[in-house]
Amino acid sequence: MNGKKARAYFMILFLLVEMLALTPAAWAALGDPGRIEAENYSAMSGIQTEASTEGGQNVAYIDAGDWMDYAVNIPSSGKYNVSFRVSSPYAGTKLELRSGTTTLAAATVPNTGGWQSWQTVATTANLTAGNQTLRVYAVTNGWNLNWLEITSAAPTQMTSAPTFSPAAGTYTSAQSVTLASATPAATIKYTTDGSTPTAASPTYTGAINVAASVTIKAVAMKAGFADSAVSTAAYTINLPNGKSIPGKIEAESFDAMIGVATEPSSEGGLNVGWIDTGDSMSYNVNVAAAGTYTVQYRVSSPNATGQLQLKSGSTVLGTTAVPNTEGWQAWTTVDSIVTLEAGSQTLTLFASAGGFNINWFQFTPGTLPAKVASPTFAPAGGTYATPQNVTLATSTPGATIKYTTDGSTPTAASLTYTGPISVSTTTTVKAIAMKAGMTDSDLASAAYKISVNGGAMDFHIQNGTRGNFADNEIYWAVLGLNAANQLSYLDANGNLVPTSTALNDAPGHLTKNGNNYANIYHKVSDVPIVSVPAISSGRMFLSIGSPLYIKLYNDGYAGPDVNNPTDPNNDVYWDFIEFTLDAGGYHGNTTRVDAFGFPITHRLICADGYDRTVGETETRAALFAAYLNEVPAEFKTLVQAPYRILAPAKGGFKAGGPYADYFDSYVNQVWNRPGPKPTTQDILLGIGAASDPEICAALNRGVFATPASWTDTSEYYKIAPSNYYAKFWHDHSIDGLSYGFCYDDVYTQAAYLEHNDPTALIVTVGW
Repeated sequence: MNGKKARAYFMILFLLVEMLALTPAAWAALGDPGRIEAENYSAMSGIQTEASTEGGQNVAYIDAGDWMDYAVNIPSSGKYNVSFRVSSPYAGTKLELRSGTTTLAAATVPNTGGWQSWQTVATTANLTAGNQTLRVYAVTNGWNLNWLEITSAAPTQMTSAPTFSPAAGTYTSAQSVTLASATPAATIKYTTDGSTPTAASPTYTGAINVAASVTIKAVAMKAGFADSAVSTAAYTINLPNGKSIPGKIEAESFDAMIGVATEPSSEGGLNVGWIDTGDSMSYNVNVAAAGTYTVQYRVSSPNATGQLQLKSGSTVLGTTAVPNTEGWQAWTTVDSIVTLEAGSQTLTLFASAGGFNINWFQFTPGTLPAKVASPTFAPAGGTYATPQNVTLATSTPGATIKYTTDGSTPTAASLTYTGPISVSTTTTVKAIAMKAGMTDSDLASAAYKISVNGGAMDFHIQNGTRGNFADNEIYWAVLGLNAANQLSYLDANGNLVPTSTALNDAPGHLTKNGNNYANIYHKVSDVPIVSVPAISSGRMFLSIGSPLYIKLYNDGYAGPDVNNPTDPNNDVYWDFIEFTLDAGGYHGNTTRVDAFGFPITHRLICADGYDRTVGETETRAALFAAYLNEVPAEFKTLVQAPYRILAPAKGGFKAGGPYADYFDSYVNQVWNRPGPKPTTQDILLGIGAASDPEICAALNRGVFATPASWTDTSEYYKIAPSNYYAKFWHDHSIDGLSYGFCYDDVYTQAAYLEHNDPTALIVTVGW
């Protein structure tokens, strides 16, 4: 036996021994009280409930002398196993099970590693038959309780294992598989990914549609019974009439899918979009002959990180990178060489890295002809002070170049390049090269900004709303301080114009609810790129469907205020980024410190090759749904549908709100510094006793009590209370980086980009 296996077997043996030591040997007998959730007390003294990482709630804030009473019915007098599901960051805390003044059992709670790190401790108690009240009594403070369980000391009946209909086997059509247990009222849990089902697995509620080969595993459970043995059934589906290979397959013709949706395509018909990492589409196919095939994918993406796998079952046949095509509806074709077996089978397109669309894919026997070399541009795309004559070339002799200047993807019907293209205004030139007997080149493009002011860098604002909004429905504006420290706005030509109160009533001003507001906005359709001079304390305001209504003054401005019920922007979809552009380069970030309006990606490109993107790539609908599914109840109240999700300090956690004391009990337990204790508002706003950045960050992240964990990101947000609003944005942002609270940049956790010699900032408005 090699050393690795020996260690593995030793660890398994150790865990089994530990489980036997901590878990009662018997299952609940029919009629036993069984498991009792800690929050289901009939009476209590001194405690509070909170959200548990194991689901539901647990009892917390337990001080010495506190107690909870539980009404139970003991079926017969005798010895019972009593288990307590507990957590504690301290060692040696104690609790007792009492009946009146009589102590029936005692248990010592170990240091489980944190307030939400759970373990089960067990003891026994002699109980009398009948209805009665049992009390869990806190001998000491410093522990939480999720549930207690009272079970007979003798083993009882096991739940009958699930059966499958039809039985496992090979079929030539999709099957509707039903599960059943002979034990009345049993609950069946099942999996289809090969894993062993547990209580946390999906609950069987109706027939399972099996359209592709899969293995189903199931276990039956019932209170008062032992869980059944695991049942397994493997189904092989060989469909006689699948889609033909070789041939072209429309992406939307999938037979099964996970996580995607269809949408109208700019190339006609539908394409598949909303593809996130882990999503998939499965297709039943018939392969005419085994051998080597070239598979081509028609894809689009505003990102450069997408990756697509072709799979047969769990086997990866080929992996293809999806390039940045400069838009969700800007299409290009990428290919891969794969080997296929003959006959009926199911092939799956799997997004190993999401953030792209797919229109179709097709299989051609063998390898395709050589590809024409992509066009090159001279001069290269960039910012110029004068108009440019752009020449295109390809290194493939005899190839023809087709191009566009309107942002569309060139085809064989586009303009043919015959000589230099005059570029006198902001223009994106796109081109492909073609030659008979060869595969068309990849798409090439270059963006030209003609800037008479010679700004420090270019800002690109892109429409990433996946077709939900047109470019003329997306607005942007920049406010910041110019070189003379005057508040200014950025005009369409890249000039910083000082603000004044008079702008609110100037020609072309905005009006809402009888009030006038300065019109400093540009539509993406009009100004998608602008050359920006040095500016400090800048904000780029972004909105969809309407400009924002901001009052300008000679020395300031009144921006959107989520806490003002009469703010004219309350029914506008808006968001912003913050930045400074100075001699040291670009310094900026997306931010969720105030609220979330819609997904934004924030990409910085610099002359030395630095190229990094931060922000959110999931759809807005997916983020709203995930937020409501993942955060505790208190934080769900921050959703102001359909417009935004507020930061805690802007919602019910502010002074006077229902959760104004959210952190207070925790602070009372762990605060060990002189001076006043921080309030919940201090922690969320980084003020008062929480104005020190590291202390503020540790309190928000739930690691204040363990300084060694302040720099350990794997320990963040593991206990309650924590700032679960901030945790959510880290969980759903590129590289886990987000500005979820004011000092979220401590230990480089913020979505912050900073580099010298910047050339372009690309801000993509998502939906």
